[in-house]
Amino acid sequence: MKKCPRCGYENDDSASICEKCRYPLTLSTEPVFPTRCPRCGYENPPGTAICQRCRYPLRIPTQVQVEETGRDRSREESISRLRDGALYLMIGVLFLLLTLPSINPLIQGIFGLISVVFLGMGTGSYSVALRLFDERLRSSSLLSFLLLPGFLLLVSGIGIVELNVTKLNLTALGKNPLAVVLIDLGFVLFLVGGLGITVGVYRIANALTRPALKVGAILTMVGLISFLLLPELGFLLMGGQFLIYLESRTLFQKEKENAH
Repeated sequence: MKKCPRCGYENDDSASICEKCRYPLTLSTEPVFPTRCPRCGYENPPGTAICQRCRYPLRIPTQVQVEETGRDRSREESISRLRDGALYLMIGVLFLLLTLPSINPLIQGIFGLISVVFLGMGTGSYSVALRLFDERLRSSSLLSFLLLPGFLLLVSGIGIVELNVTKLNLTALGKNPLAVVLIDLGFVLFLVGGLGITVGVYRIANALTRPALKVGAILTMVGLISFLLLPELGFLLMGGQFLIYLESRTLFQKEKENAH
């Protein structure tokens, strides 16, 4: 006779399920150790993940499962930040381009402020995205922060001599050493920050095998250099960011689907 470990009912030796409580019975002679619920005390079948009476979770995730879950969440958050960073930079550059024509100084100032805000949000999002994706991208993450200070120094240097950003007068600029220093330093920092973002996105594209993301990274670098030489070419930078935005949005949707 087989005694049910849950209810104590004596079943036939050939029984695989208790005739009284439907508890699964082992065919081996080894003792059965049911999973007792720590909340209600109900004896669940071995291997049960959730208590059949009170739905209390009986399995504690292993360290490996916890680490894998953490990596998945970091990857999803990284792609989300990458998408946001591309969108913010695209908006920031757009408002910056709107300040180039001769318009009302007040409106120009408002557009400039909006541009700085979105450029700051974009560099911040990119920095977090690169760091979350892979610790090996920490250097790119740190460098990306330099883009905004570089831009502010460029604007400050140009503002000191009250020059139009699209028509730099080198003779007037040469008479003000402070403006020269600010513009040169801003140029370097802006370029290095853009390089950090470009390299980081390119390495993510390699890891995920996303050719379009690579194109977006390359176009971004070309756009940054073109923008520094001729601001009217800022649309190239916007094009690169638009590609990155589209790809990261698609990747984020796939990550969400895989999570469910």
